[in-house]
Amino acid sequence: MIGYLSCIVAFVLCIFVYLKMVKRDESATLGKKSIIPVVLGLFTPFAALMLLIFGRIAILSIAGKSFSITVTNLMAKSLLKAFLGAGFTEEFVKLLFALVAVLIVRPKNVYTYSLMFVGVGFGFTALEEFVYGGGDSLLSLARIPGFALHMVFGIIMGSHLGLARYNRKTGNGGSAIHICAGLVLPVLWHTVYDAATVDNAGLALENEAAIIIALVIEIASIVLQFVMLSRFKKQSKDYCQMVFA
Repeated sequence: MIGYLSCIVAFVLCIFVYLKMVKRDESATLGKKSIIPVVLGLFTPFAALMLLIFGRIAILSIAGKSFSITVTNLMAKSLLKAFLGAGFTEEFVKLLFALVAVLIVRPKNVYTYSLMFVGVGFGFTALEEFVYGGGDSLLSLARIPGFALHMVFGIIMGSHLGLARYNRKTGNGGSAIHICAGLVLPVLWHTVYDAATVDNAGLALENEAAIIIALVIEIASIVLQFVMLSRFKKQSKDYCQMVFA
């Protein structure tokens, strides 16, 4: 009961934040289309899981059944697991689905372009919360403060890739740095976060250092989440005026 309550609270918070973002779109081109990236985002957890499964099958078929990676260091083991299982896999899939949303909606400015990625992150969260956060444990309540993390990953990826597109179309600046930032930063943050929390190999051993790292990264991510949401709000007018030529 507690777990599903936390899912509902997180879901409602995501709806509230996303609708506020959509209303800030000065071009007013989204409207009912704002649901498109969210619906596409609902399929991303399944797609990420399929990518992980088929990726494993591909590696085993090429390298053989004896293929294995032995990592003894707890931190390295956690980082590797988080990167392969979430940081890279999930962000890559969300990127693909967000680009599909871009092709369907055809956003006219950087802000609307960014919302395609935010919407996919919202859809991912909506399903993930009920899959991973539905347990009857007080720990599930800890997921509520970080409710918008996947949306923030979308903000980072979408805004940078949107700026890259704007610069390329208008010739007002370089695009390479934005492309790199948009592709790397969400993967890096996602990997470090998961490595310190859900994939932290030291937590099962009740390692004190692992517990401290988990708390520090959790708190830092929650704070940075709200900083990024506030920053995106302040940049909304500028992004809306960056119209693709």
